[in-house]
Amino acid sequence: MDSSRPGPSERTSPTRDTSPLFVIRAVAKAMWVTLFNLFRKPVTVHYPDKERAYPDRYRGLLALVYEPDTGEEACIGCRLCEFVCPPAVIKVEMLKSEKRNYAKTFSLELYACEFCELCVQVCPTDAIVMMKSFDMATADRREMLLDKDRLHAIGLQHQQSWATGNKLRDMQGPPKMARPEHAAPAAAAAPAAPAAPAAATAKPAGGEV
Repeated sequence: MDSSRPGPSERTSPTRDTSPLFVIRAVAKAMWVTLFNLFRKPVTVHYPDKERAYPDRYRGLLALVYEPDTGEEACIGCRLCEFVCPPAVIKVEMLKSEKRNYAKTFSLELYACEFCELCVQVCPTDAIVMMKSFDMATADRREMLLDKDRLHAIGLQHQQSWATGNKLRDMQGPPKMARPEHAAPAAAAAPAAPAAPAAATAKPAGGEV
């Protein structure tokens, strides 16, 4: 054992500087930071008195919408959103009709939703969309179980996000190839041959050339 190395009891612990000058410097530095931020423009938004402007592609709450031209429910009850949902929080029951199908019941457990947007991407009629809002804070978990009426109410209350199923599918698809221009006919593309002079081709009358 090396006796030259100091033992645990002999090691000195770092001492904290408690001199008056050190304390004055620390207080002055803290007060300088406070004074500097006192005259800065605030970066926080005083919600809910002032609402924050969201980007165009912000995606928040899920909602159901109506057809803009007819005013009917856009959902046809195809249940694609139910099948594709990873946490299985969507339950749809189809109501068959003569002209088209409807969703008899539509429930969404928002408290377990992952907001993966897969339900929006697979919707063929753009019936389920995401809104430009997240304002749905509650202390009761049962209020986060949304039925069809509440989903339609959210769609009417908040502004719809840019993303819809058809637009998202167009973005994810392969780029469309440019249509090849039709080649012009060869006869039209090639320059016309000059016509031979009539005097050079005509034979003189009454004799051989």
